[in-house]
Amino acid sequence: MTQLDPTNGRPLRRSLEPPPAVATETRGRHITRADVMSASEVAILIGIPKTTVEDWARRAVLPSRKRGRRRLFLRWEVEAWLIADD
Repeated sequence: MTQLDPTNGRPLRRSLEPPPAVATETRGRHITRADVMSASEVAILIGIPKTTVEDWARRAVLPSRKRGRRRLFLRWEVEAWLIADD
């Protein structure tokens, strides 16, 4: 079950840091295009509608970054989210 922030009742954001195993792999190299995913790419990976991915990202259920008008997903965060114990 998702934990809620006691101050506003919204779901708590998961850590935006990559998992330790992945952090080691990414040190000393730049993020490539393959590391950054769109909502459409995440939807295909997970097998759900794009609108659900966008909704989950907006509600901080799925880790994402908002840059300007675009919402971006980091592959290692999505993978960690998929395998995380809730």
